[in-house]
Amino acid sequence: MMRGLYFLWGLIFITGCIDTIEVDLPQRPAGRLVVAGVVERGPDDYRFLVDVVRTQDLEDEKPAVRESADIRILNQGVETLSLDNGQSLVFAIDSFHDVFGGTADAAVFNIEIKTTLGGVFTSLDQKVLAPPQGSTPAVRYEERSELNNVGNVVENGYVKLLMNSSLLNATSERVSLRWDVSGVFRFPERPWTDNPFIFVNTCYVKVGSKGNQINIVNSAEVNNNEVFEFEVSENEADYRFASGYYYTILQKAISNETASYWQELQKGVNRAGTIFDSPAGQIRSNITQTDGSPEDFLGYFYTAGVDTLRYLATWEETGKQFHLCARATVSDACCDCLLLVNSSYDKPHYWVD
Repeated sequence: MMRGLYFLWGLIFITGCIDTIEVDLPQRPAGRLVVAGVVERGPDDYRFLVDVVRTQDLEDEKPAVRESADIRILNQGVETLSLDNGQSLVFAIDSFHDVFGGTADAAVFNIEIKTTLGGVFTSLDQKVLAPPQGSTPAVRYEERSELNNVGNVVENGYVKLLMNSSLLNATSERVSLRWDVSGVFRFPERPWTDNPFIFVNTCYVKVGSKGNQINIVNSAEVNNNEVFEFEVSENEADYRFASGYYYTILQKAISNETASYWQELQKGVNRAGTIFDSPAGQIRSNITQTDGSPEDFLGYFYTAGVDTLRYLATWEETGKQFHLCARATVSDACCDCLLLVNSSYDKPHYWVD
């Protein structure tokens, strides 16, 4: 029942919105077409990605199936790229405009999808908004009184990642913001042994972003031109913060319409059931069907200007957490840190103490 919901959460990360379409959400939406696309622009590269899938019977927990489709990226109404379904394409900004003309500042993108059933789906044009400059992350450690599993009140520590940012970019455009947060923590081995020939390694362990968390500031809902200490991540304070935790924050400048879409979608998913369940609801979309037999579909496309920020949270500012193996060999990872999921001896190139 939940697999279709999980898939839609994945698609959240490549969504946008302009128009509003009234959709009577059925109980069993087998065969519904879902189109999701994004163009992101970083300092050096464009990233293009479009997913076209057809949902299956949610009650049987069948996964969504990628639809055979012809996918085109258009810039200022002119076809420029053909994409493979679900495959990201990265293109250097300078090279893109050398080949296809125009400039990054003047670029306006949309997508066109042609399915094997003859349906044609086209999005509205979207310009890429530049992200604000000078945004700064910070962390805060706090403790909360909570009940443990036997009903006793205990003090639990948490580490919050906070963002401070202007809502105006370099061209004085007011933008909405979204943040995706991942991280890496350092884990030195701590074998409890007197053996002088034991060589101690240090691992760096990747922590992915939380797929069900949307961090959005809709600038239409903010009275001034800045946001202060906006929370974008919270983690339990534990051994992961004992030897350094490096956050990576993708800050994305998006339109107010895109921000509103995510806010509405989040409300729909947070309620009991899924967004397909009754009662009827509204699904914002900036994609319309322009040809072929009318088809029930969901669709969204957006653009974003992306900036990458990093922050090293230290032992002192995260509650002075103990190493997992500080007092005893409580895990095989104490002696072999590669046993930790997503661990590696490779130190990230950006890690500077």
